[in-house]
Amino acid sequence: MPPVKSDSQWLGEFRTKYALWWREAAPLIAQHQYAPAFKTYPWPAFREAPWTPVGKPVAQSAAAVVTTGGLYRPGVDPAFDGAALEGDWGFRALPRDVDLRGLAIAHPHFPHEVAEADMNTIFPLERLVELEAAGVIGRLAPTHYSTMGYVTRAADLAAGTAPGIASRMKTEGVDVALVIPV
Repeated sequence: MPPVKSDSQWLGEFRTKYALWWREAAPLIAQHQYAPAFKTYPWPAFREAPWTPVGKPVAQSAAAVVTTGGLYRPGVDPAFDGAALEGDWGFRALPRDVDLRGLAIAHPHFPHEVAEADMNTIFPLERLVELEAAGVIGRLAPTHYSTMGYVTRAADLAAGTAPGIASRMKTEGVDVALVIPV
């Protein structure tokens, strides 16, 4: 596999701007006043967009899912810290044979009704198993990942969480990832 491409030049500047933003935003977020808090969020500006073309047909590729739905297995994984003002930038590794009905959502920043009625809406493992059986994808990876979509510390997510997931995927021979933003 080619080396992972990433524009990390923005991290230092973002962290500086973030610290200034957080001083003003933290009290608003604590009061659940998200609109005014995020009006001045220092959104990262990327100087380049890393692109790696798919190296082989999807029908011959190993696929993994990354959802931002805050999913975890009660009694197995710790729940995401949905009450944390800055969010929880960790991840949970979920096996391909996980029972979707046994997953819980620890992400308080979206309505859960649709996902709880059909977890495939935010974590489509059953649909991907069907695509694997039909030969549309080569194979489904043994491990898939969940993060929590509410994370204010973008630099920590980019510098720690994303490379951690990418490294595990690389070890498992994953060729493509389906990212499900929630």
